[in-house]
Amino acid sequence: MGYWCSLHLFDDKKFYSKVVPELKGEIGDLTEACREFLKYYLVGGISRFSEGEINSLIEENIRKIVFISNSLDESFKIHHEFHKINNYDAQISFIGKLDGHYEFCKFLEYYIFKTCADYNPHLGLGKGGVFRNFNIPMKTLSCDIIGELDNWNDFLSQDRMGIANWITYEDVELLFYDKENLHFEDNERADTFLELLDVAYKNKLGFIVGIDMRETQLELLYENKLLKI
Repeated sequence: MGYWCSLHLFDDKKFYSKVVPELKGEIGDLTEACREFLKYYLVGGISRFSEGEINSLIEENIRKIVFISNSLDESFKIHHEFHKINNYDAQISFIGKLDGHYEFCKFLEYYIFKTCADYNPHLGLGKGGVFRNFNIPMKTLSCDIIGELDNWNDFLSQDRMGIANWITYEDVELLFYDKENLHFEDNERADTFLELLDVAYKNKLGFIVGIDMRETQLELLYENKLLKI
C-alpha cells in the first residue's frame, strides 16, 4: 500500500535554538500548547474531562515529552539505545515498551508545525520520497542530501505516521548549488521540488518530511509563519 508523504518548509534554526530546549523542559512552558494538542489529538477531545483531570493529563503528557526529548542526541534524531538495535522487530518491541513514545511522536508533529514549519505550501510526494523523482549520479552532494531526507527515522514517527526526517538550511544551500545533478524528464513533481528548493534557499529554510500526518489539524495551525507571502 505504501505511505503518503509530504515535503514542507522548515525553520531549523528556530527548531534547534528554541523548540528543542522547550521540548527538553529547559526553557518556556508547554502547558497551553499541550492543552491545544490534547484538544485536537486526543480521541474524543478533552471537553468530557473536568479541569482537574485536564491539568493532570497535561502534566503527564509534558512529563513524557520531556523525558523522551532528553533521551535524544544533539541532532534530535538519534536515540542511543534504539539506534543500536539492528533488528526491525526488536526495534518495534523496544518502542512498544518505551513509556511516552506515542505521546512524544504525536506532539512533535503538532508542535513543529505550530512553531517552526508551515504545512502550506507543500509538495505531495505520494507513496515514496524525493529521490525516486530524479536520476541522481552517485557520489554527489545531491545524492547524499536527498538520501538523508528520504531516510525515514522510525523513532520519530509512530507506526510510520508523523515526522519522518528533516534537513537544515545548510543542506538546502548545498543542494541548491548542486542542483545540476538533479536530472529528470517530464516529471511535474520533480519540477515543483526545484521550485520549492528555490523558495527554501532564498528564505534560508530547511525541509521537513512527514508521513500520513493529520493534515486537517495541521492546516488549522497558524499559516504563513515562515513566509510573509
